[in-house]
Amino acid sequence: MGTEPVAGRVVWVLRHAKASPHGPDDHSRPLGPKGRRQGAELEAFLRASAAELAPVPRLVLSSSALRALETAELVLPALGDDAELVVEPRLYEADADDVVNVVREVPDDVGSVMVVGHNPTLHDLALALVGAQDHQGRARLEEGFPTGALAAVRSPADRWSRLQMGEGDLLAMFTPGR
Repeated sequence: MGTEPVAGRVVWVLRHAKASPHGPDDHSRPLGPKGRRQGAELEAFLRASAAELAPVPRLVLSSSALRALETAELVLPALGDDAELVVEPRLYEADADDVVNVVREVPDDVGSVMVVGHNPTLHDLALALVGAQDHQGRARLEEGFPTGALAAVRSPADRWSRLQMGEGDLLAMFTPGR
């Protein structure tokens, strides 16, 4: 696709990187060493490739869980100085429909947004956003969405409030090394 403009809205779906198996509770589990390595790979990928694939997100909505926040903080520098990180507690125990409802609240002057959260929700979200017409994108997503997986999905919606499931195309997908 190169650097040509992308019509519509782009949702960057980022599953948090690998968390430590231990913490005071599930919400407070930090990234483990593998997760920090995945975060560095994601940051490098975004720094090198994001602008060529789709509009770089200027707004990052993160689950309030520590592992999601740490993942968002690791990739934020690659998005530029004007990128904003917003903690969205509703993403912690959300399902795909809940996430879409949160994204529908994004101001229309934001053309591209990143959502950082958890599986199975984010895998379900990416699959639900990509339409049946995008056979290759759906096949790629159906291979799985491991920790640190990142998918950019273009929706034809002209406003976030009009974001619908099943209308998008997968622009890019990146999975850090295992």
